[in-house]
Amino acid sequence: MQADGVDASLVNDVHEAAGFAGVIFLGGLADFKTTDQALDVNRRAFEAARSLACSESETQLFVTVSDLGGHFGLDGSASTVTMWSSGLTGLTRTASLEWPACDIRAIDIERGTQDAWSVADAIATELIAGGAEPEVGLTADGTRRVLITAEAPVQTGGRLPLGPSDVVVVSGGARGVTATTMIELAGASGATFVLLGRSVLADEPASCAGATTDAEVKKALLSDSLAAGEKIDPKELSWRAQGVLAAREVRATIASIANVGGKARYIAVDITDQPAVAAAFESIRAQEGPITGVVHGAGVLADKLIAEQSDEAFHKVFTTKVKGLQVLLDATAADQLKVLCLFSSVAAHSGNRGQAAYAIANEVLNKVASTERARRGSSCVVKALGWGPWDGGMVTPALKAHFEEMGVSLIGLDEGAKALVDEIASSQVGEVELVLGGGLLGTPPQ
Repeated sequence: MQADGVDASLVNDVHEAAGFAGVIFLGGLADFKTTDQALDVNRRAFEAARSLACSESETQLFVTVSDLGGHFGLDGSASTVTMWSSGLTGLTRTASLEWPACDIRAIDIERGTQDAWSVADAIATELIAGGAEPEVGLTADGTRRVLITAEAPVQTGGRLPLGPSDVVVVSGGARGVTATTMIELAGASGATFVLLGRSVLADEPASCAGATTDAEVKKALLSDSLAAGEKIDPKELSWRAQGVLAAREVRATIASIANVGGKARYIAVDITDQPAVAAAFESIRAQEGPITGVVHGAGVLADKLIAEQSDEAFHKVFTTKVKGLQVLLDATAADQLKVLCLFSSVAAHSGNRGQAAYAIANEVLNKVASTERARRGSSCVVKALGWGPWDGGMVTPALKAHFEEMGVSLIGLDEGAKALVDEIASSQVGEVELVLGGGLLGTPPQ
């Protein structure tokens, strides 16, 4: 780049880049030896972006560079380790919405057997003489590719790969929109569903029997505390009330699955706790039989602009999605899965203001799904479903109003549940990474 007249310097920390007009993050080119090393590059890229957002200099350029085969991992050719570093495009897509005046790009280059100079020359040439596309793939043979988004109507009426003898493990499947979709899948398959969640399924106090709303449950619990001479602060009261309501929702989901012809049980476990999950899965195999399906629907939100996102909030959002998936895959490494379905988000595809961590995490899910499809072959249906916003679940009334102002329609619960069954039953098994319903939140790749 210096040879082309650019004032460029190599630094080891983004803080050393103060005063420069742009930063090119090269962490994605590392030779990752472990999955944890690959995962960590997502965090470091986010920290680099946050440092720029918080700096006083007027940044004009932010670029991430990855080594996913020059196809952004879509062809499943990247190594199973490297693929866990694939969240960088989720970051750039979100950054481009939060920093509209900044030139944001993502380059995916196939290192292959190329030497370092050839790789560097290709990157510099793309930045100086390439086009204006925000996402560009460069393969070792010199081919330049850009991502496009294409409509692909689902082919319905296919054969569902699950039946009454199958056992499906579902993270986050006892409550919210994931529960709604699993009830629909249970009706179509008659399978057994083991629902994993954080809520402890405890018996609720008798005083809550007639209470239906959050306020009514809190009032009943407060009365119990006062009668027992116990002092309870508002935070503890809210936590207890949420526990009562969550347990009711879990029980309702189990009952609904049974009502449509399936079977269900619930296990309270932290899906990021590998030993606990491994023990739970051994129990499932012993009691229910071989595990033949996995649905990863667990997720949390902690929306903040890149400049305002804390390390703790990033870790919470990223870990639930990505570490949760890693643990689930490790726990089922020896199982002959028929279905692997990951709940991703349109935020990974298009970016969304305030959701950098969520977009990064879900983009990793998307690309790991492509690797799993290539590894498992036709014996397993693999889908990464990039849902638009639902009319329920984590979409609060305030967020719903925000989407309506943007002209983004919400996915109805029944509509979304049927869409999941249609995708799993579809003969289009080669279509792994999908965006479903609800419109696009940002500007998609062109």
